[in-house]
Amino acid sequence: MAGLGGLLGGARRNEKALKRRLMRLERSVRSLERLVLAQKYEGAGLHAPGFETNEWGFHSQHGEDAYTLELLSRIGAPRKTFLEIGIQDGLECNTATLAMHFGWQGVMLEGDAELAEEAAVNYRGLPGVCVRQAFVNRENINDLLRETRVDPEADLLSIDIDGNDYWVWEAMQDFRPRVVIVEFNGYFGERSVTIPYDPGFVHRARTPRGYGGASLTAFTKLAKRKGYVLVGGVACNACFVLSSALANGVTEVPPETVFTSPGDSPKTQKVLRGLQGLPLEEV
Repeated sequence: MAGLGGLLGGARRNEKALKRRLMRLERSVRSLERLVLAQKYEGAGLHAPGFETNEWGFHSQHGEDAYTLELLSRIGAPRKTFLEIGIQDGLECNTATLAMHFGWQGVMLEGDAELAEEAAVNYRGLPGVCVRQAFVNRENINDLLRETRVDPEADLLSIDIDGNDYWVWEAMQDFRPRVVIVEFNGYFGERSVTIPYDPGFVHRARTPRGYGGASLTAFTKLAKRKGYVLVGGVACNACFVLSSALANGVTEVPPETVFTSPGDSPKTQKVLRGLQGLPLEEV
């Protein structure tokens, strides 16, 4: 029976992985269609949603691919190295396009053992990419940087763990990537807040949806202390650049131009009600 249970568990994991791949393939096809249509009708005055040339993303949900490539093309990427924390299976994350199509090298960390195993399979043909299963917190992040030999001057850092994101970035030492991309929590509004630090925090394990991470204002203040400025973003992803690397029209922007409100839908109101009374820390 134990053997049968193992087989059934493996089949369910394979089914979930296949569903994720099909969903992302469909999204990539739609992105390709938008690119083709945008080129075909260039100059025809089409400005409807879905026809903007920067709204594509073969390995991203909201077009982060296009934004990141445009940003890097302006400020430069002399080392072509990265660190990404929180990749799931590695097929939809901020460094996937760079690693798979542009030859970048770097380290990918994922806390979920099953997803990390899938990611390792997805990147096994790319020896320059190290995929490691690790539940990251502020106690172990600097050890992980040393153990995986992360480039201390990498061109890109991406953090998306829906939990201790603020605390992990704050704890990083002797690591100054050129660009930092973090996912902010729009449900926290414009306050400078984050969830209190909990080394074992797992998003939605014991807390409602929407409780995790930090606000855009909190991340912007932390970035300033580390020598970075906010330059833009896509959806709930904020992009920060080293002040010394600003170039070619890439300039600092105020948080209100990047902040994305979750809106006022019944779904949003339900999330906000669930967040009432939960602790937040002013930073």
